[in-house]
Amino acid sequence: MRKQTLPALALAATAALSCDGPSGGALATQAGPKQVQAPGSEAKGSLDLSLLRVVEADFDPYRTPEELAADRPVVAAGTIDGWQQGPVLKTYPGGPLDHRVVLRMRVTEALKGVRGRKTIPDGLVYIELSQGGVVSDPKVPVEQWKPRRSVADFEEALPVGTRMLAFPREHPGQELEVHDPGEPLPPGAELMLVPPQGLIFEDPQLVGRRPGGTALVGGKERLSVGGEAWSSARDMGELVARLKQHGITE
Repeated sequence: MRKQTLPALALAATAALSCDGPSGGALATQAGPKQVQAPGSEAKGSLDLSLLRVVEADFDPYRTPEELAADRPVVAAGTIDGWQQGPVLKTYPGGPLDHRVVLRMRVTEALKGVRGRKTIPDGLVYIELSQGGVVSDPKVPVEQWKPRRSVADFEEALPVGTRMLAFPREHPGQELEVHDPGEPLPPGAELMLVPPQGLIFEDPQLVGRRPGGTALVGGKERLSVGGEAWSSARDMGELVARLKQHGITE
């Protein structure tokens, strides 16, 4: 019998590295009640975002895109250039490996911290994301258990050319021992991380389909987690214009 499993240790480590709260720390520590995502609806388009929503993060959401942008070293709009295998990390003795996948974003509009940045060579940003759980197979050693989702699955779910916006920062270093570094990066390039609200995509099937609605969808979290301001732009062009109006521009 096979089943999907995601190591608890790896899950916690991934969440800790990817949760940059408004205070700038790995996990928000502000006093007061935890903010809960509003029930807001999310239109279904052609993009399958379930592959990115494998970790439930505990964080204080930013209320507006410009608030998040002001707190990040890099803000860029672009398109998906492709996907590749990321690092494979050890979790605990006898435990399954933790697989990562890398989203390549080709920058088409540098909004903050992109120009002259050596870690973004040739206008490509390499964003590390969780690849999700593995499929247990008692017939082989645990180190040979395969990820439930392949790189090809990510390519199908979020195809090349999809318009996107990212709020990344350079990876501070792997929190677990590296078993396999994955597909190599070009000279000077570095893996980057994004916070829970740090990926936004434009769903091509939603463009122009919803009068008064938006074609934008959140990657790791629904847009509605931050409030109405995140869904106010109808498409990526309007969102980029909004950020520029708030001074987020190079």
